[in-house]
Amino acid sequence: MKKNIYYKLSSEPLIINSFRRTLGEIEWLLLVLILFYLVVGKIENVEKQLVIFASCLYAVGVASFQYWDFFKEAKQWKIAFQSWVMIIFISWVIWYTGKLQSPLFNLYLLPVLASAITLGKLVTLLQVGLIFSIFLYLGSNFHQNHMDALFSMAGSSDVLMLFFPMLLVAYISTMLTSDIQTGFNSLKCESEIDDLTKLFNYRTFKSVSQKLLNQAKRHNRKVSVLMIDADNLKTTNDYFGHEAGNLLLVNIAQCLISVLRDGDIAARFGGDEFVVLLTDCKQNDSAQVAQRIIEEFHNTQIRYHGENIKLSASIGIANFPEHGDTLDVLLAKSDKAMYASKHQGRCLATVYSTKLD
Repeated sequence: MKKNIYYKLSSEPLIINSFRRTLGEIEWLLLVLILFYLVVGKIENVEKQLVIFASCLYAVGVASFQYWDFFKEAKQWKIAFQSWVMIIFISWVIWYTGKLQSPLFNLYLLPVLASAITLGKLVTLLQVGLIFSIFLYLGSNFHQNHMDALFSMAGSSDVLMLFFPMLLVAYISTMLTSDIQTGFNSLKCESEIDDLTKLFNYRTFKSVSQKLLNQAKRHNRKVSVLMIDADNLKTTNDYFGHEAGNLLLVNIAQCLISVLRDGDIAARFGGDEFVVLLTDCKQNDSAQVAQRIIEEFHNTQIRYHGENIKLSASIGIANFPEHGDTLDVLLAKSDKAMYASKHQGRCLATVYSTKLD
């Protein structure tokens, strides 16, 4: 189980699905601006035909991206692919509309902004580097005298002054996106993490565990659910106070983290109950994990104002597919097994069986 959780805003499927609609509008806006220039701008017939041909191909590509099944599943690489296509299309148009003298040069800002918002600094930097290479290529115009002028002091200054606004927009956009992502990550963690124990809350546990259970069904894997209840929280609260009770819960969470693997999920179920989902875990293995958790409880020393607090918890185990094929059924049966552990003397682990019904 991961101890430090970080959510990447641009990796969220909901965010990608939302932005792909905005990206579609940007793509159509790009096409409209270019067609408008073909109507009002001064351009030779041959060049105009080539631009119209590229625009038709681009329109077909945009339509296929947006209205077919290309975005049936949200992926970052699909956004990246579209932004690179936009750069290639803009470069083609600029080549036939005056190169560096083309009034359409600033259209490069559209894919740069799209990349900065969704793909991060690295991809945006690569795109800006490609645009700068295209910029130099267009400026050279294949003639040595133009190359000499371009790399002279005055020529270099002109190049940088023309290119600097694009670089500045890319930098500011990525910084703003990073700040937004930090705020998103903070809100995401607060909504999904239990404040006291820093484990998942129950709502997040159900969402994540359901996905893992579905994967286990598809790939014929074993999954186990452990319901854990602190045996002496009420006694601790009554004798030492709620601060000591909170310390007890925090130590239970830390014991779980120390025992579980990276792929396992632990959450605070509510009150003094915790729940664990063990991925790719057979029935015998789940009982061994539960026993290791109990041993970790025994080995944990809690000192509060000079007094010792015993860490004790009862565990119930239910396994997929032996005991059920839905998360709710596994939770209910592990809960029954947990209460059986309490009735048998506490600080025990019990595997569900039909006798408990």
